[in-house]
Amino acid sequence: MRRSLTALAFVAAICPGIALAQSAADKAQAQALFDDGRHLMEQGKFAEGCRKLEGSQKLDPGAGTLLNLAACYEKNGQIASAWVTYKDAAVASGDRHPDWAKRANDKATQLASGVPKLTIAVTDPASGLVVTRDGETVSPSAFSSELPIDAGPHTIEARAPGHKPFTQTVDVPKGGAKTVTIPALDTDATPIDTGRPTQLTAFDAPTKGNKTQLIIGAAVAGVGVIGLGVGAVFGIVALGKKSDAAANCTADYARCNATGVGQVDDAKSAGTISTVALIAGGVLVAGGLVVALTAPKSETSVRASLGAPGAPAGVSLGGSF
Repeated sequence: MRRSLTALAFVAAICPGIALAQSAADKAQAQALFDDGRHLMEQGKFAEGCRKLEGSQKLDPGAGTLLNLAACYEKNGQIASAWVTYKDAAVASGDRHPDWAKRANDKATQLASGVPKLTIAVTDPASGLVVTRDGETVSPSAFSSELPIDAGPHTIEARAPGHKPFTQTVDVPKGGAKTVTIPALDTDATPIDTGRPTQLTAFDAPTKGNKTQLIIGAAVAGVGVIGLGVGAVFGIVALGKKSDAAANCTADYARCNATGVGQVDDAKSAGTISTVALIAGGVLVAGGLVVALTAPKSETSVRASLGAPGAPAGVSLGGSF
């Protein structure tokens, strides 16, 4: 353990993680996170230390911080992350710090053979297929390629419009390789909600009657459903006219200007039509239902509905005989 801490101290000493920051405040915060990360590493708390160094690198990117972060990943067993971070550190060091670049390249070479790999194979990609690994989208160009990844459990998900999702968790061993094969996704037969009005069934019951009486009952009920629809529409119109008149009349509508008088009259007319249509529609639906259900026995059924998608004015009428 003492030897490991000595090595970490050496890396920290030659790599202070200083780089140009977006602002003085960012630079100060980045330095604080860097110091906390090094301190946690010295205590053997590598997972926490890596998170601190990641935060420092985001605020104030620098080759020194990358070298320390790569060392932290290595000590935490995140070999793939350590390998790629050492390579990034070598590039970031460039000609300014050739000794840092050599050290980073040497470490990346040493780790290369032990980097775990994960292959995601797609046998029959559906249209619009999206594959994620631990919540991050995987580019289709990466399918069937061995991708460096840290050892441990990883969740692969595949989704496509109109298909059931696929999910699999795979445990990638240290220094090993795993393959996840995404099969052809099953079609999802669940109806898609189009946001259209929900069908309101006036009645849907097995009836016992001859065809003539059944047809008459269904027709009467259908007309009644139309009447209910008309009543509802004119009721909405009446409320709208009354609301419009509010700006041109007193609160009790007792006194109105010329515009308000016309709006009030229109509201009353629409209300009268709504009331008559609703009453008549209700009576017709009830009467039609009685006629259909009191017919002599036979294997028949009838349906009348309001709000069915695709039917004229949202009304549909049907049956089987």
